[in-house]
Amino acid sequence: MGRHPQFDVDALAEAGLRITSRDSWTAVSVASVAAELSVTAMALYRVVDNAEQLRQVIADSAAPKVPDSSELKLIDALRTWAVNTHQQLNTLPGLASYVIHEWTELPNWLEIVERFLALGANEGLQGSDAVATINAVFAFVLARAQLRDSVRPERRLRPLLEHPERYPFVAKNLTEFRNAHSEAAFKFGLDALTRGLETAPKRRPPSSTRR
Repeated sequence: MGRHPQFDVDALAEAGLRITSRDSWTAVSVASVAAELSVTAMALYRVVDNAEQLRQVIADSAAPKVPDSSELKLIDALRTWAVNTHQQLNTLPGLASYVIHEWTELPNWLEIVERFLALGANEGLQGSDAVATINAVFAFVLARAQLRDSVRPERRLRPLLEHPERYPFVAKNLTEFRNAHSEAAFKFGLDALTRGLETAPKRRPPSSTRR
Protein backbone atom coordinates (compact mmCIF):
# COMPACT_ATOMS: atom_id res chain seq x y z
CA MET A 1 0.00 0.00 0.00
CA GLY A 2 1.16 3.54 -0.78
CA ARG A 3 2.08 5.93 1.98
CA HIS A 4 -0.49 8.53 2.92
CA PRO A 5 0.58 12.17 2.53
CA GLN A 6 1.76 13.88 5.70
CA PHE A 7 -0.49 16.86 5.04
CA ASP A 8 -4.14 17.61 4.34
CA VAL A 9 -6.26 20.24 2.58
CA ASP A 10 -5.77 22.74 5.40
CA ALA A 11 -2.00 22.37 5.18
CA LEU A 12 -2.15 22.94 1.42
CA ALA A 13 -4.21 26.09 1.94
CA GLU A 14 -1.85 27.44 4.59
CA ALA A 15 1.15 26.79 2.37
CA GLY A 16 -0.52 28.53 -0.55
CA LEU A 17 -1.38 31.57 1.55
CA ARG A 18 2.20 31.79 2.80
CA ILE A 19 3.41 31.81 -0.80
CA THR A 20 0.84 34.44 -1.74
CA SER A 21 1.78 36.67 1.17
CA ARG A 22 5.47 36.36 0.39
CA ASP A 23 5.56 36.23 -3.42
CA SER A 24 2.00 37.08 -4.60
CA TRP A 25 -0.80 34.92 -5.98
CA THR A 26 0.92 34.52 -9.35
CA ALA A 27 3.61 32.43 -7.62
CA VAL A 28 1.10 29.80 -6.49
CA SER A 29 1.40 26.53 -8.39
CA VAL A 30 1.55 22.81 -7.74
CA ALA A 31 5.34 23.01 -7.81
CA SER A 32 5.61 25.98 -5.45
CA VAL A 33 3.15 24.56 -2.91
CA ALA A 34 4.91 21.19 -3.01
CA ALA A 35 8.23 22.92 -2.39
CA GLU A 36 6.72 24.90 0.48
CA LEU A 37 5.61 21.62 2.06
CA SER A 38 8.90 19.85 1.19
CA VAL A 39 7.11 17.12 -0.77
CA THR A 40 6.99 16.09 -4.40
CA ALA A 41 4.45 17.62 -6.76
CA MET A 42 2.88 14.19 -7.27
CA ALA A 43 2.17 13.96 -3.55
CA LEU A 44 -0.24 16.90 -3.83
CA TYR A 45 -2.41 14.97 -6.25
CA ARG A 46 -3.33 12.61 -3.46
CA VAL A 47 -5.19 15.54 -1.88
CA VAL A 48 -6.35 17.62 -4.86
CA ASP A 49 -7.22 16.50 -8.38
CA ASN A 50 -5.47 19.22 -10.34
CA ALA A 51 -3.88 22.67 -10.22
CA GLU A 52 -7.22 24.47 -10.50
CA GLN A 53 -8.64 22.66 -7.50
CA LEU A 54 -5.49 23.58 -5.60
CA ARG A 55 -6.02 27.27 -6.38
CA GLN A 56 -9.68 27.01 -5.36
CA VAL A 57 -8.76 25.42 -2.04
CA ILE A 58 -6.24 28.16 -1.29
CA ALA A 59 -8.46 31.06 -2.36
CA ASP A 60 -11.47 29.66 -0.53
CA SER A 61 -9.54 29.36 2.70
CA ALA A 62 -8.87 33.11 2.61
CA ALA A 63 -12.56 34.08 2.67
CA PRO A 64 -13.09 36.48 5.61
CA LYS A 65 -16.08 35.67 7.80
CA VAL A 66 -19.17 37.82 8.04
CA PRO A 67 -19.51 39.51 11.47
CA ASP A 68 -21.39 36.95 13.59
CA SER A 69 -24.19 39.03 15.07
CA SER A 70 -27.83 38.99 14.10
CA GLU A 71 -28.19 42.33 15.89
CA LEU A 72 -26.04 44.13 13.31
CA LYS A 73 -27.79 45.98 10.54
CA LEU A 74 -26.89 44.82 7.06
CA ILE A 75 -25.03 48.02 6.14
CA ASP A 76 -23.04 47.96 9.39
CA ALA A 77 -22.13 44.31 8.81
CA LEU A 78 -21.09 45.11 5.24
CA ARG A 79 -18.90 47.99 6.45
CA THR A 80 -17.18 45.83 9.07
CA TRP A 81 -16.63 42.99 6.63
CA ALA A 82 -15.33 45.37 3.96
CA VAL A 83 -12.69 46.88 6.26
CA ASN A 84 -11.56 43.47 7.53
CA THR A 85 -11.43 42.00 4.03
CA HIS A 86 -9.53 45.01 2.68
CA GLN A 87 -6.92 44.56 5.40
CA GLN A 88 -6.63 40.84 4.75
CA LEU A 89 -6.30 41.24 0.99
CA ASN A 90 -3.53 43.78 1.64
CA THR A 91 -1.46 40.85 2.90
CA LEU A 92 -2.33 38.58 -0.05
CA PRO A 93 -1.31 40.44 -3.21
CA GLY A 94 -2.94 39.25 -6.40
CA LEU A 95 -5.58 37.06 -4.75
CA ALA A 96 -8.42 39.54 -5.40
CA SER A 97 -7.98 39.17 -9.15
CA TYR A 98 -8.65 35.46 -8.88
CA VAL A 99 -11.55 35.76 -6.45
CA ILE A 100 -13.33 38.47 -8.43
CA HIS A 101 -13.62 36.04 -11.34
CA GLU A 102 -14.10 32.77 -9.46
CA TRP A 103 -16.02 33.56 -6.25
CA THR A 104 -19.19 31.80 -7.42
CA GLU A 105 -17.19 28.55 -7.51
CA LEU A 106 -15.69 29.06 -4.03
CA PRO A 107 -18.00 27.78 -1.26
CA ASN A 108 -16.75 30.05 1.53
CA TRP A 109 -16.93 33.20 -0.60
CA LEU A 110 -20.39 32.21 -1.80
CA GLU A 111 -21.44 31.72 1.81
CA ILE A 112 -20.45 35.31 2.54
CA VAL A 113 -23.10 36.45 0.09
CA GLU A 114 -25.55 33.94 1.59
CA ARG A 115 -25.02 35.35 5.08
CA PHE A 116 -25.51 38.92 3.91
CA LEU A 117 -28.66 37.98 2.04
CA ALA A 118 -29.99 36.46 5.26
CA LEU A 119 -29.24 39.68 7.15
CA GLY A 120 -30.98 41.65 4.42
CA ALA A 121 -34.03 39.38 4.59
CA ASN A 122 -34.29 40.12 8.32
CA GLU A 123 -34.71 43.78 7.35
CA GLY A 124 -37.20 43.05 4.60
CA LEU A 125 -34.62 43.54 1.85
CA GLN A 126 -35.01 40.85 -0.78
CA GLY A 127 -34.70 40.10 -4.47
CA SER A 128 -32.74 42.36 -6.80
CA ASP A 129 -32.44 45.13 -4.19
CA ALA A 130 -30.74 42.78 -1.74
CA VAL A 131 -28.42 41.31 -4.36
CA ALA A 132 -27.49 44.74 -5.73
CA THR A 133 -26.80 46.15 -2.25
CA ILE A 134 -24.52 43.30 -1.24
CA ASN A 135 -22.83 43.06 -4.62
CA ALA A 136 -22.02 46.78 -4.57
CA VAL A 137 -19.85 46.39 -1.46
CA PHE A 138 -18.53 42.91 -2.32
CA ALA A 139 -17.39 44.01 -5.77
CA PHE A 140 -16.02 47.34 -4.48
CA VAL A 141 -13.74 45.61 -1.98
CA LEU A 142 -12.38 43.14 -4.53
CA ALA A 143 -12.01 45.74 -7.27
CA ARG A 144 -10.13 48.16 -4.99
CA ALA A 145 -7.76 45.35 -3.98
CA GLN A 146 -7.30 44.38 -7.61
CA LEU A 147 -6.53 47.99 -8.54
CA ARG A 148 -4.10 48.38 -5.65
CA ASP A 149 -2.25 45.24 -6.71
CA SER A 150 -1.88 46.40 -10.31
CA VAL A 151 -1.17 50.12 -10.01
CA ARG A 152 2.35 51.54 -10.00
CA PRO A 153 3.30 53.24 -6.71
CA GLU A 154 4.23 56.33 -8.72
CA ARG A 155 2.68 57.08 -12.10
CA ARG A 156 4.57 58.72 -14.94
CA LEU A 157 1.55 60.44 -16.52
CA ARG A 158 3.31 60.70 -19.88
CA PRO A 159 0.27 62.02 -21.84
CA LEU A 160 -0.13 64.84 -19.32
CA LEU A 161 3.55 65.81 -19.47
CA GLU A 162 3.49 65.86 -23.26
CA HIS A 163 0.18 67.72 -23.63
CA PRO A 164 -0.68 69.54 -20.37
CA GLU A 165 -3.14 71.76 -22.21
CA ARG A 166 -5.32 68.73 -22.91
CA TYR A 167 -5.74 67.82 -19.24
CA PRO A 168 -5.96 71.12 -17.27
CA PHE A 169 -8.01 69.71 -14.40
CA VAL A 170 -5.81 66.64 -14.05
CA ALA A 171 -2.80 68.98 -14.00
CA LYS A 172 -4.32 71.01 -11.16
CA ASN A 173 -4.57 67.81 -9.13
CA LEU A 174 -1.27 66.34 -10.26
CA THR A 175 -0.08 65.22 -6.82
CA GLU A 176 -3.31 63.27 -6.34
CA PHE A 177 -2.82 61.39 -9.59
CA ARG A 178 0.95 60.95 -9.48
CA ASN A 179 0.85 58.79 -6.36
CA ALA A 180 -1.73 56.11 -5.64
CA HIS A 181 -3.53 56.88 -2.36
CA SER A 182 -5.09 53.45 -2.03
CA GLU A 183 -6.00 53.53 1.65
CA ALA A 184 -7.57 56.98 1.56
CA ALA A 185 -9.45 56.15 -1.62
CA PHE A 186 -10.78 52.94 -0.11
CA LYS A 187 -12.04 54.61 3.06
CA PHE A 188 -13.61 57.52 1.17
CA GLY A 189 -15.24 55.21 -1.38
CA LEU A 190 -16.58 52.76 1.21
CA ASP A 191 -18.09 55.57 3.28
CA ALA A 192 -19.73 57.18 0.25
CA LEU A 193 -20.96 53.84 -1.05
CA THR A 194 -22.53 52.61 2.18
CA ARG A 195 -24.13 55.98 2.96
CA GLY A 196 -25.65 55.91 -0.50
CA LEU A 197 -26.92 52.37 -0.04
CA GLU A 198 -28.57 53.34 3.24
CA THR A 199 -30.63 56.05 1.56
CA ALA A 200 -31.21 54.39 -1.83
CA PRO A 201 -34.92 53.99 -2.65
CA LYS A 202 -36.09 50.41 -2.68
CA ARG A 203 -37.78 49.11 -5.80
CA ARG A 204 -41.05 47.27 -5.59
CA PRO A 205 -40.92 43.65 -6.73
CA PRO A 206 -42.64 43.09 -10.09
CA SER A 207 -46.31 42.21 -9.76
CA SER A 208 -47.22 38.62 -10.61
CA THR A 209 -50.81 39.62 -11.39
CA ARG A 210 -51.68 39.34 -15.05
CA ARG A 211 -53.81 42.00 -16.61
